[in-house]
Amino acid sequence: MSGPHKCFIPILSAFTLFSVSACADIATEKEIENPLPITQAEKGRFPQIEIVNIFEPEGESNVRSSFTLSDGVGLIGTEETGDIFKTEDAGNSWRKVLDGGDAWGIMDVRNYIRAKDGHLYITTTEPAMVCRSKDEGESWQIVACAPGTRTVGLIQLDNDDILVGIRRSFEKETSLLRSTDYFKTVKWTSVSKEQPAQNVTCFHEIGGGQVLAGVGYQGSGKIYKSNDYGQTWEKKADYPEARDMMWFFNEGDKIFIQASGIATLYASTDGGETWNKDHQFWSKGFLGMATTFEKDGKRYRLLSATDQREKTFRHVVLISDDQGESWFEWIEMNQDMSGGASNITVLSDNRIVVGTGNHSAQGRAFTLEIK
Repeated sequence: MSGPHKCFIPILSAFTLFSVSACADIATEKEIENPLPITQAEKGRFPQIEIVNIFEPEGESNVRSSFTLSDGVGLIGTEETGDIFKTEDAGNSWRKVLDGGDAWGIMDVRNYIRAKDGHLYITTTEPAMVCRSKDEGESWQIVACAPGTRTVGLIQLDNDDILVGIRRSFEKETSLLRSTDYFKTVKWTSVSKEQPAQNVTCFHEIGGGQVLAGVGYQGSGKIYKSNDYGQTWEKKADYPEARDMMWFFNEGDKIFIQASGIATLYASTDGGETWNKDHQFWSKGFLGMATTFEKDGKRYRLLSATDQREKTFRHVVLISDDQGESWFEWIEMNQDMSGGASNITVLSDNRIVVGTGNHSAQGRAFTLEIK
């Protein structure tokens, strides 16, 4: 491709169809409960883990996203020039498969999904696009452009619809894109007219048309719910102390959402209708993504996190073996003057990759091996 591709978006009205080419109060609160270091007596409780590789993509301030394709094969996306790197040896080495800055002028790669058509989809920043790969990440094509500066949250629902969160929508509303046909067409959909227009960061499907959206940036952190596959939305929670809502996950009968800036988990036990503060790790800190892995028949929950209470930040992985009731610091990867541990992905039965960085930091992908 000879130069950056630019997306040109017409001014749209809510629910306009267009073709594409190329709030609850806190019910209960807990005191801040710092995750505990694993003591000598508890070392048998959790698997041992160590860093086996650190990849620093040149010129990239953040390893923003990560995604597993198959056993030992995965992708990471970066921030600055929107690169994608691929590993086929469980994180021992990384090969660049896309320079998004050269190709399309994008700044970063935000989120990935593998849709039911078998293909991969990503969201991007400036311009805000959705791109697709039909060959396991080796090449990418633009399938949608959004009326905003960034596409963020990304999910496919049980009726096959795909939702794409938008940041700084040009329509001046908190909004998203919906596609029912794998981006042959898309609909712009308003989540809220409340000002300022915010970032639709993440989604969580409950099923049967019920879906949650985490919203934040330029205002308080909020949670919205839809009962009609994302066509209409109702605010269920509003937390002024939270800057952004980053990621949903399930544990037992709870749905958790992670709040940025205050290292806090909020939880719902009634399908997202009401929310409580469940656990605050640090008074100032960042929570990234969550994932699970199993070893020797036991299931563990992992959470990428950054303790930002001191001038030098600590990038760590937290671990729980009791459905999120208690958390421990499993490993500290490094310390930096800025940034956060933003994502975590299980690459194989004994390998995990964690992405860190942000703005002035050096982006890094830590490959961790479970012993």
